[in-house]
Amino acid sequence: MSVTKRLVQAAGLTAGAVGIVAATAPETGIGLAARDLARRIARDVRYVASSMPGIVYRLSGGRPDPDVSDDILADRIRSTIGPLEKSLDVPHMHVMVEDHVAILHGEIPDTDDAHAITHAVMAVSGVRGVESHLHVGLIAGDTRPSNR
Repeated sequence: MSVTKRLVQAAGLTAGAVGIVAATAPETGIGLAARDLARRIARDVRYVASSMPGIVYRLSGGRPDPDVSDDILADRIRSTIGPLEKSLDVPHMHVMVEDHVAILHGEIPDTDDAHAITHAVMAVSGVRGVESHLHVGLIAGDTRPSNR
């Protein structure tokens, strides 16, 4: 039996027991608390059940298909470097992909940030190379995104 199915069954039994308490004491403090608990259990079970396939995929070492079109690969790269741009506090970079080679354009404050972004792009499934046209060092009038 799959993990998701077992989880849903166990939560169903738990919610059923909580439901019995709620039904036997509907307007008491215990009954109201039991109904609230049953709602939270149901919400959490739905969340975990919908997340389970992705969790199993990642834990089993699954990787996205590397043989995708360049536009899908560019979207994957943008999704990967978006949080990195935010954590490094760097301006938005432009990403293009030609024949599975990522081409990066933009200004970046220092070399370490450029290396971090380049390594993150190389780790994306399907990327065969990176052409970095990142300019290191912001000009005097430029500010970091958090300073705007």
